[in-house]
Amino acid sequence: MRWIFCILWLLTFSLHAQERGAPYVHHLELGVLQGSDDFGTRINPSIKSLHGVQFHPNHSFGFLLGLDVYPLAAIVPFGMGWRGTLHPEKKTTWMAGMDLGYGSMVLEKKMVTEWNQHTWFEGGLMAHPTVGIRKKNKGKTAWSFLFGYKHQSANYYMGLPVVGVVNPTPNPSNPSDWSSLRTDRIRYRNLTFSVGLLFL
Repeated sequence: MRWIFCILWLLTFSLHAQERGAPYVHHLELGVLQGSDDFGTRINPSIKSLHGVQFHPNHSFGFLLGLDVYPLAAIVPFGMGWRGTLHPEKKTTWMAGMDLGYGSMVLEKKMVTEWNQHTWFEGGLMAHPTVGIRKKNKGKTAWSFLFGYKHQSANYYMGLPVVGVVNPTPNPSNPSDWSSLRTDRIRYRNLTFSVGLLFL
């Protein structure tokens, strides 16, 4: 349920986008992430919202925030995004995008078992190039249909603190805090497809 609140929060931005004049632009995308893991092929939902400036008829640039729901964890990607349109004056034209940033694990709680075993996630770098088409609607809106590749890094930690350590969050980079510590590096490699709504 917690990720539903993030989706609703992102959707509220679109209510104000049409009231804004140039150079403000808003791009809201709903999509799927297709990849594979130890259990086979997976398909996961994704939502992303970019708020930026149309600094050139062919280019916009801004800040993005989203939510990717994977089987083991929900990742909140944020960073900077670029959108480029080949012929913005046409009703249907080619479009491309590039997002770079960080995937946060802010929605994932740290777990401590009755045996004092600590497990938690930490986020990592994110990169997401896309290409597709943009189709104008009546008014100052347009649809986007984009294919891409998304790379998301993350880490999963499992460890037992040294007896007597009172810090509720022992430092993963300090070996003296731990009697044992295991780090699993996770790499989500996804083919993506999204349907988006642009508010120009």
